[in-house]
Amino acid sequence: MDKLSSIRLEDLPVTITNIYFLQVISELREKLDLQHCVLPSRLQASQVKLKSKGRARKSRKQHQSCVILLFDVIKSAIRYEKTISEAWIKAIENTASVSEHKIFDLVMLLIIYSSNTQTKKNKIRSGCIQEQLLQSTFSVHYLVLKGMCSSILSLAESFLHSLDQSIISFGSLLYKYAFKFFDTYCQQEVVGALVTHICSGNKAEVDTALDVLLELVVLNPSAMMMNAVFVKGILDYLDNISPQQIRKLFNALSTLAFGKQNEASSHIQPPK
Repeated sequence: MDKLSSIRLEDLPVTITNIYFLQVISELREKLDLQHCVLPSRLQASQVKLKSKGRARKSRKQHQSCVILLFDVIKSAIRYEKTISEAWIKAIENTASVSEHKIFDLVMLLIIYSSNTQTKKNKIRSGCIQEQLLQSTFSVHYLVLKGMCSSILSLAESFLHSLDQSIISFGSLLYKYAFKFFDTYCQQEVVGALVTHICSGNKAEVDTALDVLLELVVLNPSAMMMNAVFVKGILDYLDNISPQQIRKLFNALSTLAFGKQNEASSHIQPPK
């Protein structure tokens, strides 16, 4: 563990494979800060001298590939060894202060929760996982999380079915940041999931999904316009939602239809 900080990033996956115990995992959590992880020092010097943007881009891709491989090793370990996932959870639970929680912690929780939705959600309920930490996690490790898109959306769906408002709010944030940081396919899946929630008839679920949908329309109208047809499809289920909820829906639709004149918005504009 004393040598961990000096190990080359591409060698980490092999190093991590045999880590199984709570004490070791706790030390790993403290010393392995992938948020600020950089290339080995002897490569840093040469990278500074790189004049080719193409070579610099290649170096970044290699770095990202190493991080993805590292998490693949950890995911495989917790998938086949229940004691390892329990040790990760215990190590994170032992962190009492909100400020001491790391991006690495949240990535691990998402990995564990995505494979076992029955896992305890105490950290979310207690407010230890703040929105800023979630946003930073998606921003730093979006490539790792993108590979878990379907699992993250399933997790968000189960959270919106919760009776606990803190869990529901966390689920809505998962939808929000999945749409913001993932590709167009995942964005379409997010909108489809929100439409399903809205058409469910469950008041709390409908309200939350509509709020997320409206926020996405305001924050990222160009991406939402690509999914405007799915939003328009909610009009076939107006009998299941209240007048106040219909007002939110038409607010979103009018923003999509008239906020920007382009091909996507013309699909939901009334005929001239």
